[in-house]
Amino acid sequence: MQAWHSGWYLLPLSRGGDLAVPTPFSWPAGRKCAVSITYDDALPVHYELAGPALEAHGLRGTFYLNIAAGPSHAPLPWRELAARGHELGNHSLFHPCRRGAADRRWIDKAFDLRQYTPHRFQQEVGIANAFLQLIDGRSERSYAYTCFDTHIGRWRTRTPIAGMIRDKFIAARGARTDQPIAVSRDLDLMNLGGFLADTLPLSALTDAVKRAGDESSWLILVIDGIGAGTHNSFVEPSIHHNLLDFLASESSTWVAPVIEIAKWVRRENEEALHLTK
Repeated sequence: MQAWHSGWYLLPLSRGGDLAVPTPFSWPAGRKCAVSITYDDALPVHYELAGPALEAHGLRGTFYLNIAAGPSHAPLPWRELAARGHELGNHSLFHPCRRGAADRRWIDKAFDLRQYTPHRFQQEVGIANAFLQLIDGRSERSYAYTCFDTHIGRWRTRTPIAGMIRDKFIAARGARTDQPIAVSRDLDLMNLGGFLADTLPLSALTDAVKRAGDESSWLILVIDGIGAGTHNSFVEPSIHHNLLDFLASESSTWVAPVIEIAKWVRRENEEALHLTK
């Protein structure tokens, strides 16, 4: 019988109990790690450049859409993107964020997460899900926390987002951690750490992928714009292109949308739990 500890299996001794011998998490087809490339905020550059670039490299990504932006009045490009194998993830209806910090004054006071109630938050997420299903016909998807904020409300009304979305999504990209995710049986799929790629040099991104390979972990890259003028936070087009070149050449790295990798992790964890019973 196998046990699980801190993201590794423990190999048993015949009579003397468990011996902590690290055995990497099992990725499909013998791969060493997993990488998801995610794009936020439903920008035209995502379907005009990112989607075709991924496809040219044989890759697919996750595009997190806030519905009140482009998708509400121009859904067709997103439908076509989904039809080509990409995931359309939920990034809320109005992209609310916590407005407290000085660099958050761009947020409309009407969409300050500190003022949200659980009922309002769940209603807006549900409407966004319904809209996304009208676009791609799918009933399962992942969610991405807006501005990496993990809670709504404040003080006594402060409520974790993870608990409010658990029955609505397969997984959720949550807090910004800027490191790969250590996959373990107790991994919370509703608050997966994201690695912000914007402004970074190519070496920082390839190093993160290599670290994921060394640790048999899961790296979720977060990209907003691609090039100046597409978003106030962006990666350079050349870095984006070279990153895809690098990932396509890494045969030991599984690159797939968040929902696909999350389903694999959940299935592997359920099987491991079954073996321990």
